[in-house]
Amino acid sequence: MRTVNHPAIVSAQTWFESGERIGYDPHASTVGAADAPLKVFVRREGNSTNAVTFVPGYPDGSFGWAKVLPYLPDAAAMPKLFVEYVGMGDSDKPRDYPYSTAERTDLVEALWRKFAVQSTTLVAFDFSSLVVLEHLQRRLERAKRGEPVGGPDIRGVFIFNGGLFTDGHSHLWYTTPLLRRLPDWATELMARPFVSFKLMASSMWSRNYQVSSAEIRELYQAMSRHQGLFYLSRAAGFVVDHKAQGSRLDFGRLFETYHRHFPFVVGGSEEDPFEPRQVNLSQSRLGKAGLQIKRLPGGHLTTNEEPEALARLIAEFEQGLRQNNPAVDVLPAYPMHS
Repeated sequence: MRTVNHPAIVSAQTWFESGERIGYDPHASTVGAADAPLKVFVRREGNSTNAVTFVPGYPDGSFGWAKVLPYLPDAAAMPKLFVEYVGMGDSDKPRDYPYSTAERTDLVEALWRKFAVQSTTLVAFDFSSLVVLEHLQRRLERAKRGEPVGGPDIRGVFIFNGGLFTDGHSHLWYTTPLLRRLPDWATELMARPFVSFKLMASSMWSRNYQVSSAEIRELYQAMSRHQGLFYLSRAAGFVVDHKAQGSRLDFGRLFETYHRHFPFVVGGSEEDPFEPRQVNLSQSRLGKAGLQIKRLPGGHLTTNEEPEALARLIAEFEQGLRQNNPAVDVLPAYPMHS
């Protein structure tokens, strides 16, 4: 039986105090104005010009990276930009808002513009894989129209426990498939009592990881800020959103288009109950074409169970990009050919 080490518990309050809430206008796709209608949480470390962009998972948001951060290189060696979507963590959680993959991508692109990010490595967990796919597809569409591609040069893409192929999703029926059908009030009624929340969250950890009540409590504190538990149902439609995009957000096609210009890593946990087929499909369909595949033990919340191992994979990937590409900051902004 695998021995599971329990990394130190990180306080949600400490995580959010380490960042900032800044204005965001989703209609103008701009960040920073004091009178903006929304506030979003962001955490920055080091020079943003070449920062690694960490986009969050569902449902823990940016707080999912809290245990991983201590094992990553410092800000001088690896500048970082941690994104928090509208509806998650310490960002505002408006009820009347078009939560979707598209709006999450809009925010990421707005943050890049705000902080003048010129080159980045994209590190995505869980449903942020779809944000990566959306951005890559937008670059192609904009280039085809003769427009700026709308983002920094990309050094590489690292995706863990994320959805990639529309025919690869296999979420348990009592998780996101059920949540997306529930109205806000029903989701809040189910999740608001801590005992109920603890029961709902249990499927995210592996069998051998004895998650403590304190750990779940901090996750609860992160997700329930600004009365945000309704987001569980509002954002649970990301699988349906992906399938509706069809070939537009097909990872295979996008990989074939971009992999000559920057490398991809796709990883998955051995006991992930949500997207267990995605890594196998990635290996069988794209392994021979050069896609790097990484696997780690544990359940879905690898950020929680195996933060040191995950951080090591990320750091090695980023280090390799800089060593193998001395001119990394002048990589093509978009593919010149497919």
